[in-house]
Amino acid sequence: MGQIIVSMYLSLDGVMEEPAWTAPYFNEEVAKFQSNLLFESEALLLGRVTYQGFAAAWPSMTDEEII
Repeated sequence: MGQIIVSMYLSLDGVMEEPAWTAPYFNEEVAKFQSNLLFESEALLLGRVTYQGFAAAWPSMTDEEII
């Protein structure tokens, strides 16, 4: 049986729909963690806004930009 792993950005006051506040804290360690989660996943469940962001960005990316 597979695992369900949830990874989300959530502020201390419970806001989860606006992850822009995370930018100052995004470093190489966080990037590696998120990259590992993404590329080890068999499937992703995205909300509408995240899906729209992925759909706009990913088709134009090269292999070098993805990693």
